Amino acid sequence: MAISFRPMRDYMQNNHISYYRLGNEGIDAQTLQRVRHDLPVTTTTIANLCRIMHCQPSDLIEYIEEEGET
Repeated sequence: MAISFRPMRDYMQNNHISYYRLGNEGIDAQTLQRVRHDLPVTTTTIANLCRIMHCQPSDLIEYIEEEGET
């Protein structure tokens, strides 16, 4: 898993944003499940999350280099 949504989860906790709120703002439940499990989402989804949470993509995702990568 090269991309992690841990920064998003931290941002949500620090800013009191719930998955329930994101769902009410139009983010699909399946997409939220993908975020919870660090699975890929589209750049359109990232843009929508940034719009809803008033943040930048760097507040939502981070790259984690896996062992053995060069």
